[in-house]
Amino acid sequence: MAGFSSIGEFKQALTRDYNRINSSIFASGVVTLKIDVTEDRISMLAVHKRQPALQTLSRENAHIADLADLYLIKAFKKEMKQVLVEEYGLDVVAIFKDYDAVAQLSSTMVLLQKGV
Repeated sequence: MAGFSSIGEFKQALTRDYNRINSSIFASGVVTLKIDVTEDRISMLAVHKRQPALQTLSRENAHIADLADLYLIKAFKKEMKQVLVEEYGLDVVAIFKDYDAVAQLSSTMVLLQKGV
């Protein structure tokens, strides 16, 4: 947590970066985001607003929509990892992310080499 005076300040910075990355990929931020930091893990639970184009794609061809979600998640994870490593100095082991299009919820788990 180098460079941050409190865990709250750290979580606020993560919230800004999560929203920035999400906005760059989906052209919108999240509705809500809850971040928890526990030892060597950062968990993020977000409520998203599904893009109309992806909603339409889901109705027309669910398999293609699932593929689109998969590649958008991969892009998000790649950019988030870069930010966590380069801007926060964290040693990221892995980032796990899943998205439920019906509930419009995503869960992201960042596993770190050592505690924050």
